[in-house]
Amino acid sequence: MLSKLQQHYGNHFSLHTADHPEQYYWFADQAGVTFGIAKTAITSSELDLLHSLFTEAETDTRLSEQQIFWKNVISGDLQGEHPQVRFRFIHFFLKNDLSDQDAFLEAVSGIFPDEVTVLFMSGHHGVLIEPKTNETEELPYDQVKSVLTADFYTDLDLFIGRWMDSYAEGAEQFRIEREMFSSIRPFLPPQEVYCREDLIPYLLLLHLDKSASQFISNLIPDELFKDRDLIHSIKIFLECNMNLSMAAKKLYIHRNSLQYRVDKFIEKTGIDVKQFKQAVAVYHALISRETTIC
Repeated sequence: MLSKLQQHYGNHFSLHTADHPEQYYWFADQAGVTFGIAKTAITSSELDLLHSLFTEAETDTRLSEQQIFWKNVISGDLQGEHPQVRFRFIHFFLKNDLSDQDAFLEAVSGIFPDEVTVLFMSGHHGVLIEPKTNETEELPYDQVKSVLTADFYTDLDLFIGRWMDSYAEGAEQFRIEREMFSSIRPFLPPQEVYCREDLIPYLLLLHLDKSASQFISNLIPDELFKDRDLIHSIKIFLECNMNLSMAAKKLYIHRNSLQYRVDKFIEKTGIDVKQFKQAVAVYHALISRETTIC
């Protein structure tokens, strides 16, 4: 879509902050990428259409040099030679728009090292850019989420992207990660932080045709879903790497009680969820059922 707009408006289209941002209308697409179109190049009917397709975005003339650099990386508009560092995107999504982005930035700066950059794509979602150095330690993102959620009284989802070694691939990878997570987010179970592997089963199932999806869902008999405790217990058991003790603790039940439920599921279905292949099949069947209901 953006490439077609760029082709249509030519030099009147901008994917970065222009020299005179007040002379542009600014929008953000579903992936969170901000773009502007010169006011002199848009008719009133075109403006109405753009407002119906995209979210209006405000330009921030107070961006730091570091923020401008990474915004250019994300937009694919980075010019010149720059020392390469390894980096990844940490995408964040807030349940509600933030009324005070400055306070959010201040809170983040108190948690992360100076090298971490924050960019807002809209009032409710943005990205942390984390560079990797020899001194970099894995940041406790589960604790980060807890702190930010408590401070700003809004739920927060964090999605950790992959490490990259080239600024040139930053724009495309940012777009892919943002789009993939946005499409899967409604189906994901609540958890502190999401990684790429959390998305894969949902991506596979949501892109299947109806017959294949039904085939997978039918692995588990319909009547078994009437026993919600049983189904929930099996899913937690699988998500805990088939570790009875860990799953029982998460379910707040005795280990023997969970063992009974696992044995019951095996008896009812004939599928041994303690074996890897069978466990994978059942997990996909459970997710297929959930996504179909949603």
